[in-house]
Amino acid sequence: MSSIKASENLKTCAQLGASEDRLALDNRSLWPNGSELVVNMWGQSDFVRRKVIQYANEWSLYANITFRFMDRDAPGDSDIRVSFTSGIGSWSYIGTGAKTISQSNPTMNFGWFDDETSDEEFSRTVIHEFGHAIGCIHEQASPVVDIPWNKPAVYEYYLKNDNWDKGKVDSNVFAKAVQANTLNTKFDNTSIMQYPYPPELTLDGSSAGWNRVLSNLDKTFIMRCYPKEGIVRNTQDGVYLVNRIKGGNQTASGIAYYSHFGNNDGQQADDYAEVSNNGYTWWENGGEVTFGSGITVKWNLAEDAGKSPLFSRVGFANNGSEKWNVYRDDGRLLYERDGWQVYALFWAF
Repeated sequence: MSSIKASENLKTCAQLGASEDRLALDNRSLWPNGSELVVNMWGQSDFVRRKVIQYANEWSLYANITFRFMDRDAPGDSDIRVSFTSGIGSWSYIGTGAKTISQSNPTMNFGWFDDETSDEEFSRTVIHEFGHAIGCIHEQASPVVDIPWNKPAVYEYYLKNDNWDKGKVDSNVFAKAVQANTLNTKFDNTSIMQYPYPPELTLDGSSAGWNRVLSNLDKTFIMRCYPKEGIVRNTQDGVYLVNRIKGGNQTASGIAYYSHFGNNDGQQADDYAEVSNNGYTWWENGGEVTFGSGITVKWNLAEDAGKSPLFSRVGFANNGSEKWNVYRDDGRLLYERDGWQVYALFWAF
């Protein structure tokens, strides 16, 4: 039995770009950080228009990108043009690829919205398509993803449910982005940018359901690409400022380094440096530590960093050659090793 309802099968997104190279994000399609993107919606009821505005703005809670929605029938150019044409699905051009499209043509379409559409469907579809509009590609297109597709079954599925030919399936489901052109995390099947797929479409029975809200990794990743304050990075490594506990009474603090920063939950650090091996350190005091590789990481946090809102920027760190933003994490369990539980207090990239 498929985990995806038949009534939902037709509601699948196609992504469009200026080239055929399709969470991951195409770093060639990023808008300038801090951009205000002008959005013109063509038609639809006031109710549907309000819902599109509501859910598109979910991205602006985390990314330093804002959307200015034009009044109905207002004249003037726009960055994103939204049509509501039924029968052609929902889709969007990727990021600045929209700039290549004539002002007389849409850059995004919602193909099934009406006044009876549920909030869950507005959330799932609008957040996904506006994710494309700010540069995000389909999660399964990330160069680090290795879904064991049952390709004959996938071709049959999309032909039957979406009338997609083999070429469209290849470009929207199987195609992988080029690593050199991509900022990405470890595969996140809870990402709003991930296609749903039932177990019948994979060789190992793995699946992904309908994701209707931004995942925690979506939020932190888009903050990395469009930071509200500080600097923008294009490299992949980063660190967590962690506290460790063992047996309920042994405590320590350190910095866990990952060469590929992203969804690192459950992954052993690529390198680790102890800051304090007898009790927790007071991270807000700042400091520095040197890894076995010889790289020294320094950090400087706001005095109220530990009380700041989750995922907000609370300071800076650097490794001698590059400056990183530091954000407050939620104290989640990052990984376990040798009886120690390692918790993430802050992260920096």
